[in-house]
Amino acid sequence: MLKKAAIKTPPIITVFMPAYNAGKYIKESISSILNQTYTHFELLIINDGSTDNTLEIISGFSDQRIRVINNAQNMGLLYTRNLALIEVNTEFIAIMDSDDVAMPERLAIQLKELYDNPNIALIGSQASMIDENGKIIQEKMYPVIDEELLKASIPFYNAFVHSSVMIRSNVLRDLGGYKEDYAEDYDLFLRAATQYRIKNLPDILIHYRNHVSGISKEQVDQMDGNIEKIKAKYLSLLQLPSEKKYQKMLTPPFIWDNIEINEYKKFYIQLFDRITDSNKRPLSVQKFIFEKWHDVIMKNGGKDTLILFFTKPFFNWSYSTVKQLRRAFKNSIKNILEK
Repeated sequence: MLKKAAIKTPPIITVFMPAYNAGKYIKESISSILNQTYTHFELLIINDGSTDNTLEIISGFSDQRIRVINNAQNMGLLYTRNLALIEVNTEFIAIMDSDDVAMPERLAIQLKELYDNPNIALIGSQASMIDENGKIIQEKMYPVIDEELLKASIPFYNAFVHSSVMIRSNVLRDLGGYKEDYAEDYDLFLRAATQYRIKNLPDILIHYRNHVSGISKEQVDQMDGNIEKIKAKYLSLLQLPSEKKYQKMLTPPFIWDNIEINEYKKFYIQLFDRITDSNKRPLSVQKFIFEKWHDVIMKNGGKDTLILFFTKPFFNWSYSTVKQLRRAFKNSIKNILEK
């Protein structure tokens, strides 16, 4: 009797790994995915015109779950990341950079969370930071876990480790993929935050490799300029004022020419009322809002810093600290004596 051929069910997750001249680290990154406890995935590697031994290393793996696409020339990260919109047919996409290392249970833990919570569109995790030699230099990077606090804090800074993120494929398509050459991940997360439920897990699921020393001043300047543009788009999506000064009110160091204290106050009230429920804010969110206000008055309050410390609706004794009060008092005295 002839045996029926086994029917292979398509994978549920695509682990998406863009790679450009990644020969130094990609073997470890690929191995960390192939050794996952959850095994029903494809690993899509897009080699973006590498000129080193990246392709040779990839070819050294014989696992059938690996699919490789080669860009004929270097097209850049934005183009390469957006190939996922065309190439991926699975329900979920797990982002994986070619120099980071995934913990063995990463896919299993994130998949369970997304199945258990069908209204969550995008999920990240905690991470450890490693140096170029793989040595842990920061045990935990502390992306924001509290969901309400995440909504409140993401306008000010990127609260995700990109290489830890798993996203529903239909959400990535609905959002139009990545749209910026610099800080493209932050732009994606901000747009997602205006439409969907997003979350970080408390588990450390990735070793993130730190390459800060390799970033040029020109790249930093370009990224900083792009972040302001990204914040302008975010504010527009929230139907809030998005001119340059409002972008700067979300950007440290919170001291800018021609922005008055009362403008910060009015704008922060509008912003936080739009993204959080003023009647149901947990203590963590109330504390965060006051911390932002405290940053502003310490930089701009001058001799009135102590008076501004007690500004409603930001101030409340339940989450302000003696240290913050002392700093406000000293700042007022310092500015009075300097007059």
